[in-house]
Amino acid sequence: MKFQIFFILATLSLIAIIPLGGNAFGYGSAPVQSSSNNFTVEFTSDKESYALGESVVFTGNVNKFDEDRSLRITIFDENQNLIVTKKTVVDPDTSFSHTFSLNEKFDDGKYIVKAQYGNKKSTIEIISFMINSENPISVNQESSSSEIPGWIKNNAGWWAEGAIDDRSFVEGIQFLIKGGLMKIPVTEQGEVAQDNQIPDWIKNNAGWWAAGQIDDRSFVEGIQFLIKQGLMKISN
Repeated sequence: MKFQIFFILATLSLIAIIPLGGNAFGYGSAPVQSSSNNFTVEFTSDKESYALGESVVFTGNVNKFDEDRSLRITIFDENQNLIVTKKTVVDPDTSFSHTFSLNEKFDDGKYIVKAQYGNKKSTIEIISFMINSENPISVNQESSSSEIPGWIKNNAGWWAEGAIDDRSFVEGIQFLIKGGLMKIPVTEQGEVAQDNQIPDWIKNNAGWWAAGQIDDRSFVEGIQFLIKQGLMKISN
């Protein structure tokens, strides 16, 4: 009898300490938002709306680097169904960048993106983007020349290699847009960035575009990012 009572009490004790429910991808419960010791994430997408088949580029920073932690970016549809989740490398300078292809897993609609740096003492950051295939970024096919001038691609290649400065490259792109050879979707122009520093991934895109490794649309996505960040001004 004593053994039976001891067994029951031991079983109840084990049940009391086992947590109920799941915590999929670290998003199962709200983290403490007020803790100054939390690992936090700030990130953004390169634009707010995409067409199917394009790629979305997420860039951002964590507040402090920990080589033992991994950053996870997870995309859900508007009904909170999991679409894709990926671990992302965080550089020692606390920055990160990751590209997702909007492939057959996606459809038109709103998507929620969650990012979390580790599972303990970490705060979840949430942003969203839209897929609207009826309004894709495009290069103007109605101009007298449907191809982007060769010298612009030359400039992009030289800029990626460091042979020309940022100002010369930006001026070339502004000429392209003002001449109607490239259409940029209506984009809210950001305030001029204080450091006026163009991200390295934009230069990489320019080099790949010049080499024919990515298409015009992918290159234009980087240009729209520059406009949103205030690194390029387009007059109306």
